[in-house]
Amino acid sequence: MRKTIAILLTMTILCSLTVTAFAENSSAARSGDWLYTVEDGGAVITAYQGIDASVAVPGTLGDYPVVRIGRAAFCGSRLESVDLPSTVREIGWWAFYGASNLRNVSLPDGLQKIDFGAFMNCPSLHGVTIPSTVYEIGADAFAVRCETVTGVQDYPNDRLVSTQDYTVDDSFIVTGYSGTAAEDFAQAKQLSFDSKGELSFGDLNADGVIDAGDLILLRNYSDGGELTLTQRLSADLNCDGAVDGADSELLGEYVSGEISYYSLPAVKFAKPAGSFLYGRTMYCDGDSIAKGTGTDTFGSEFYSYCHYIGYNYGMDFVDKAVGGTTLARVKDNPITDSESILERVLQMKGDYDVILLDGGFNDMFLDVRIGTVTADNNRNGIYDEFSTAGAVERICWFLTKNYPDAVKLFVLCHEYDDDDHALRWDTIKKALDKWDIPYVDISGETDFTAVNKSINNQYFYCNDSKKTADRIHPLAYAQEKVYGRMVEKKLNDLFEQKYLLAFGEESLSLAKGESVQTSLMMNGYSYFGEVSWTSSDSEVAAVENGTVTAKSVGEAFVRAETSDGRIARLRVDVKQNPLCLYLNRSAVSLNPFESSLLIPEFLEGTVSHTVTYTSSDPNVAEVYADGSVIARSRGSAVITCKLPNGVKTACDVIVQ
Repeated sequence: MRKTIAILLTMTILCSLTVTAFAENSSAARSGDWLYTVEDGGAVITAYQGIDASVAVPGTLGDYPVVRIGRAAFCGSRLESVDLPSTVREIGWWAFYGASNLRNVSLPDGLQKIDFGAFMNCPSLHGVTIPSTVYEIGADAFAVRCETVTGVQDYPNDRLVSTQDYTVDDSFIVTGYSGTAAEDFAQAKQLSFDSKGELSFGDLNADGVIDAGDLILLRNYSDGGELTLTQRLSADLNCDGAVDGADSELLGEYVSGEISYYSLPAVKFAKPAGSFLYGRTMYCDGDSIAKGTGTDTFGSEFYSYCHYIGYNYGMDFVDKAVGGTTLARVKDNPITDSESILERVLQMKGDYDVILLDGGFNDMFLDVRIGTVTADNNRNGIYDEFSTAGAVERICWFLTKNYPDAVKLFVLCHEYDDDDHALRWDTIKKALDKWDIPYVDISGETDFTAVNKSINNQYFYCNDSKKTADRIHPLAYAQEKVYGRMVEKKLNDLFEQKYLLAFGEESLSLAKGESVQTSLMMNGYSYFGEVSWTSSDSEVAAVENGTVTAKSVGEAFVRAETSDGRIARLRVDVKQNPLCLYLNRSAVSLNPFESSLLIPEFLEGTVSHTVTYTSSDPNVAEVYADGSVIARSRGSAVITCKLPNGVKTACDVIVQ
């Protein structure tokens, strides 16, 4: 498969990849040929400076376990073979980018994440075996080459640009277990997949459901029982390469309905794409990143993460972003004569389901005062609009007041090498947190930032006067693969939180043998979509299509789960059928049109969900299904309360 992507670049010489392009970091420690940093008690490899063609990465450096291969750590390496230790949990962004001689890589059980572009531009690597513990594989992690050619004339715009020759190695073979992220990645990239067998995470006994039986097997294993290899792999729900109490706890939470299936780390990759965004209306605003500066090559229109979301979901949307604009008001902006993002937002009109905003770079470049976020109780709408903090607060106030039902998201763009970047971004986050406006932090949640010339020029924009990328403006490829997909996921998560699934009741108390049809609600309305029903113990309470049947005395949890991972949980207490029945009142005197409530009471350990009421004379005293009695006229009547098993009691009603 082959396609060409046009990209704005003006450099005429593509810098050669070097092993130390990213790794020469004064804060890195050294151990022999290895450079590393220490994060959260683990070593992160930043470079290998040896000359061996085949290496085994050490499991420890400086007495710290090696837990991650850092961003671009082996970029441009001449390695032919690399063996990673069992301690490694993550392979970072572009970790082996441009390692053109790499033919073999051994990935360990316990590896969990392979990040974006980790083995991009590795033409000698034609296959990989991916462990079952890997639950996240970034876009273009394997089998992709992207070569850049500079100095191409863009006639419609009268400028020099660069083009990318983007190819996928169709002969690349992914080996792994069916039902894991390995197979999912191969299918998504249309690569050959060589299956080592079938795994169904959590379903240890392979009976098609995950229930108490699987939990018993796992707990027995912890106590010295036996599991087959396939069962052990299926039981490693936290993907750390071991089967232990942490996996039992996760499985117990799932069986009892506390978490959804897709909350298990092992199956995070399998969660279906959310469908909440289709057909929505969206307002976008921000600076040149939201506009898509640098993507308008060869007659193309601007393309940003806003357009990716809008086009992908068939939205009716507007993008008001302007290059060079600030969040705060400025008296004279030397970059643009446009209004600030704040001023444009305050002029918003119309109804929107989604509001996407970004900004902050130009406040930084123009030395706009960062300012201070006001106290939590200051919500009067009056803020210092000539500071970044005040502008964000004013925007939050306006959106909270005028668009309370819209899903709002602020996009904090990638990191930039500037002294006040972190402080300004932290201030923006503090203001958003105060107003409960969600954000997605590109700089904090990815390694998408300046690395070296080759990678920068592939992902960031170059203007006509510069030889290297500006490290500010993501190109179309990056807008889609990085920004777009992160924003897409966050928006779907926010909609999922908004449309929570819930049972109509908090719990059920049933007598053995009783059956009750449950009801599901979403956003205040009855839910009729497709639902998967399971019980934590079907021998206590079975469930089928929402009908719960009490089987034996005990406690069970019924879980309803939608195909996209929303769950609702209902506790079911099953007790014995009552042999005696009492009412909270045996007699009651009422005046005409007065009311009273009869409540059935049972002996300890007994209960009945179904209770019926009848009146001997409804003209005197009328009774409703919930036990409410209303006096109609003078006289006397008997209210009878009866259970399905024939047990009954009565209340005498006198209307004076």
